[in-house]
Amino acid sequence: MILNATQISSVPIFIGLTNADLDKIATEAHFDMRHYKKGSVIVSEYEKCESLLFITRGWVETDTYSDSRSYHIKELAQGPLVVEPEKLFGMTQHYRANYTAYTACTIISIPKAQLLKLLEQYVIVRMNLLNIICRKTQLLESQPWQRRGSDARERIKMFIQHHSHTPTGKKTLYIKMVQLAEETNYTRLEISQALNAMEKEEKIILKRGIIEVPMLQLL
Repeated sequence: MILNATQISSVPIFIGLTNADLDKIATEAHFDMRHYKKGSVIVSEYEKCESLLFITRGWVETDTYSDSRSYHIKELAQGPLVVEPEKLFGMTQHYRANYTAYTACTIISIPKAQLLKLLEQYVIVRMNLLNIICRKTQLLESQPWQRRGSDARERIKMFIQHHSHTPTGKKTLYIKMVQLAEETNYTRLEISQALNAMEKEEKIILKRGIIEVPMLQLL
């Protein structure tokens, strides 16, 4: 599909390019723009990553499971958003989470072969993609060195933060109290008391086996 410069200008890897470069890319490159209705599956867990996906408009819901499948977390994120760019290369080239259109969404897809050509032709595109991947890598690298929570409440907060793709917005953690206690190294009673205190402060909403966090940045 041939897009115009305006349509691709919001794509993060093209930030900093001149209008002339954007016009040339839009004319010569072959991208795919897709529109998803609310509730449509965009990407499934373990699906092979063969294109770089950019959510340019709308809200998506991600659903990420633990390796043991004993708990999972759902998140809401708004475009513009890059979908797991690190999965295009390396040993694991499959998506880690499920992505569903929470509202109507517009997505631009750049096939891997086309992306490699752009990376070869434009230094800015290479730098933008490297910055996106490096930013995520550095955040993950810093996690083991962060100060561990001094109480059960702080440990719960860090657990949710470390299992989230984005540091803000709504998160819904599906986990049993016993499992959360094991994961945070606190007793079930201590975890229950901490969660109840957080609910009284309206930081979270508790349901059976579910912890809803309306705004992670306010937790």
